[in-house]
Amino acid sequence: MNAHGSLGPPLKVMMTGLSQCLWRKLASKIIHRHFHTSNKRSVHAACKLSTRGVLRLSGKDTASFLQGLVTNDVQQLVEKSPSIQYSMMLNVQGRVLYDLFLCNVSEGPDSPMTVLVDVDSTVRDELAKIFKKYKLRKKVDISDVTDEYTVWSEFQTGESSEKSVTPSYPSDAFCFHDPRVPVFANRILTHGDNIGELKTVDEKEYRVHRYLWGIPEGVNDLPPGNCLPLESNLAFMNGVNFQKGCYIGQELTARTFHTGVTRKRLMPLTLDSDATIDRDSTISTEKGKNAGKFRSNEGTTGLGLLRLAHVKDTLSVMGSDGQSVTLTCEVPSWWPANVVTASSS
Repeated sequence: MNAHGSLGPPLKVMMTGLSQCLWRKLASKIIHRHFHTSNKRSVHAACKLSTRGVLRLSGKDTASFLQGLVTNDVQQLVEKSPSIQYSMMLNVQGRVLYDLFLCNVSEGPDSPMTVLVDVDSTVRDELAKIFKKYKLRKKVDISDVTDEYTVWSEFQTGESSEKSVTPSYPSDAFCFHDPRVPVFANRILTHGDNIGELKTVDEKEYRVHRYLWGIPEGVNDLPPGNCLPLESNLAFMNGVNFQKGCYIGQELTARTFHTGVTRKRLMPLTLDSDATIDRDSTISTEKGKNAGKFRSNEGTTGLGLLRLAHVKDTLSVMGSDGQSVTLTCEVPSWWPANVVTASSS
């Protein structure tokens, strides 16, 4: 964040095999496609994420403690304050437990490291217990500070004819580019509910925004113990480091990555009607083949874990009312090129 409280240059995206130049080209296409294809003006909107809680870790061993637990390289987070990193905690079988945003908010290089952990609020007690279980003798203080902080996402939308306004954040807010995907959104942590002069929108609108981009978040999109990180596109979202040392669940993740083949991926879906669909309902092709599992939706947008060989097929899923719902799938424009053809062959 610069001296005026606005966001500085985007965080460096560290993705295997994808150059910064290519990311800039992709980002340009994404901006044009999502923000400039409507006659309506793009406006900045902020959404209060009431579904997220915040834990605070502080103490001289905070970095080394987290380094052995999460999928990303926490040492890179140490280099700058404030800074943010996307990561996950896995179980010993290498399946996702929690998706995390780690925010380094240390006061200075000579002060003990302080990290705010942005996590699904329904599992923050479980996460705190796991942290305390692995703490052992490390000098780390762990506390729930959900009542002190509010998590926001600020993004551009074409849903209004209002005049576009340059965002102005509260002076004590921690403001970051969302580390998962360039130009998708900004992640903001505030003390209390003050978000400045930004227009606020309902959390449903944020979920639609995420689903259109194919980005999961929280236990509804990433059911604990049921998801593999690479199938959930963790490597695409700057959330894993394959050069760091050991962490829980590393072996299976590294082995899958180095085989170079992931045949199923979490992808955005468009439903032909607004429907209630049970999680893990089978998605089928016209010929009745199993194409994947339905994950979640908001109205006519959603996410599903699909076999890449079937992404161009006509797909359907059974709604909770017993009626068939037709689905279409689109490969996100921010994915690296040739992912579908390379993984489905």
